[in-house]
Amino acid sequence: MSENLTFAFIGGDKRQVNVIKGFAADGYRVSVHGIDDDFDGELGIHEADSINEAVAHADVVVLPLPYSSIIDGELINAPLSDIKIGVGELFRALSDNNRKLVLAGKIDERLDALSKIYGMHIIDYMDREELAVLNAIPTAEGAVKIAMDELPTTIHGSECLCIGYGRVGKILANTLKGLGAETTVAVRKHRDLAYIKAYGYNGIMLTEPLENLEKYDVVFNTVPAKIVDSTMLRAFRDDCLIIDLSSKPGGVDFEAAKKMGRNVVWALSLPGKVAPVTAGNIIRDTIMNILNELSVT
Repeated sequence: MSENLTFAFIGGDKRQVNVIKGFAADGYRVSVHGIDDDFDGELGIHEADSINEAVAHADVVVLPLPYSSIIDGELINAPLSDIKIGVGELFRALSDNNRKLVLAGKIDERLDALSKIYGMHIIDYMDREELAVLNAIPTAEGAVKIAMDELPTTIHGSECLCIGYGRVGKILANTLKGLGAETTVAVRKHRDLAYIKAYGYNGIMLTEPLENLEKYDVVFNTVPAKIVDSTMLRAFRDDCLIIDLSSKPGGVDFEAAKKMGRNVVWALSLPGKVAPVTAGNIIRDTIMNILNELSVT
């Protein structure tokens, strides 16, 4: 990939700050808008005052993970800035400057439709397997940290239920078992159940009535569907800690949990909160892989 490339980063959290500094350190020119960070005049980083200025000479435009902080996708996710950046405003600026390649995290139908209307080539870097797998590590560690902070007991010896055995579920179950927790994993597929038994976890099927739910000290949900409903909530002990790791709209009936007084933590975007440097490195490496595969020069 040519070091003559210019990147524009629009919005983002501390992960994106690390990505920006990494690209600049490698000799790439970087323009930034929607991130109020002290870049200390680092060589190659230009803090633009407007969207148009940021993308004017950019070859690649990078949006955050997730690209929008709200469900309807109206605004770019920019938690480190007071600037409100409209998604439509961004695409108009991109169209005016004939920018064609956009990389974003968690692309939805709205962003995909806008990219087609404005003739942009857009790629979801969150869809990359290397990012999703490696991102599961800080997610799992962050979830365990929350449990350690919230529980009056150690993880070692506690009864933990992990719902789902996808990327995060696999890493989380292994982490919990390594800490000495009595680890149970709930799944829908018999194939997953076989792996769970092979790795020495307890396995239960979500397709069958769940029993003895009152024994769990902490429950981790990784499934982005409302698995933890009012019936399941009533079956847990009053002091059971529930940590939802799934993306919006979540996997817990939060309204029912609130009425029951259950201790629920909805832990979104954990990699950016607990390990922004590591998570930033993962994003940066993934972007490099995409551009190298596209032979972007």
